Amino acid sequence: MGDIKVNCLLYADDAVLIAPSEAELQALVTCMKEECEIKGLRLNANKTKVLVFERDEERTKKNKTINMAIYNFLFKVMRNVNNKCPCVALFMDLTKAFDNIHRQLLRMIPEFPNANISVEVIGKTVEYNDIVLLKVTERKETMRYRAVDETKYADDELQKKIIFIVHGLSIMGLPYIPCLNESPSFIQLLSYYFAHLDKFDIFLIPMANPDGIKYPSWFWNKNASPQKACPGVALDRNFDVAWNSSRLLSSCSQLYPGFVPFSEVETQVIRDIFHYYNHKIIAYIHVHGGGHSETTFKGDAVLYPKGYTDVQEDDDLYIDLKGEIDEAMRNASFRVMSVTVDTLHSWYGTISGSSVDYASTVYSVPFALEFVMQPYEYHFNFDKLKHETTYDSLNAIWGRIIDVVFKFFWKSSHHTENSR
Repeated sequence: MGDIKVNCLLYADDAVLIAPSEAELQALVTCMKEECEIKGLRLNANKTKVLVFERDEERTKKNKTINMAIYNFLFKVMRNVNNKCPCVALFMDLTKAFDNIHRQLLRMIPEFPNANISVEVIGKTVEYNDIVLLKVTERKETMRYRAVDETKYADDELQKKIIFIVHGLSIMGLPYIPCLNESPSFIQLLSYYFAHLDKFDIFLIPMANPDGIKYPSWFWNKNASPQKACPGVALDRNFDVAWNSSRLLSSCSQLYPGFVPFSEVETQVIRDIFHYYNHKIIAYIHVHGGGHSETTFKGDAVLYPKGYTDVQEDDDLYIDLKGEIDEAMRNASFRVMSVTVDTLHSWYGTISGSSVDYASTVYSVPFALEFVMQPYEYHFNFDKLKHETTYDSLNAIWGRIIDVVFKFFWKSSHHTENSR
């Protein structure tokens, strides 16, 4: 355009990259990828198109072939640069992570024909993102009931207990854990939960901190609510149990617990679920990452109360669970296997205001756990290994852990009922 070189056009959430050669286009793609990560943006592969245009009429006939060549080139570039964006070319749609999560979840429902799934928006964050709750029950064929008396039917079943699962109050490392942020792996994780619908109903908040996951800072672990000095509250320190025991944290700390307990809408909606359903909730599980990236290795962990004191009372039940998880992990095929089962206090040191302690201490939920997932590197030798490490993490480790833990809930709760 005159003496001005235009290589990028932006309009709303759409972008066009323009380059005279594959090499320059690769440089633009790399730059776009880096800037997207800084801003918390993601490239939408489904809305990405490729166009090659030439003035030479003779070469116009080759456009289709050239188009495909550049398409394949960019496919390889972006697959190696960022596996989350498998194909990007000249025309791109930029979407923020977890935008339209309600719509995305609705599209996943057909993947589970044996489950009744309702998707409810239970709150709006300060950035006006949806907080969504999945309520999942087992789908049963139409049954005929025989009346025993005026109020009961012979084939009636006892109401099932609820396992309440929350993903991502803490969001560190979440972009490096595919089963918490990418549809195919997330669906696989759901299948592990839903395998136990014959025993339990499932309540699931797939992303409890949608504002935090979009915040343009790689070390961020809070939401984005306005505060006096720095934005954000550490949501898993905002629950009303031994809240802010140190009284020393400023709003610039990544552990800032808020100015009062339940100051944030994200924690309020979780509190309300406990309030309305606590008589039915048999277990609460908070699932999150264990580090900001795969370079910080601490391992996977299953943690139980308490975090605000090192004095443990009646933890025999969790010690039994530890034994069963250890036994299951001995049979795992994962090559570098590290799963810790311990208290919140042993893992973090003294903490206050955690959702697990709130569920256990305030509402006496029989089982309250944290699943801490280690981020794993999976950008290596993509063509041959196909996400092998993260596949092993999700299947060999967490598939086993979920199965063992849910069966333990069932066995322990029925043993308690039978002993009464």
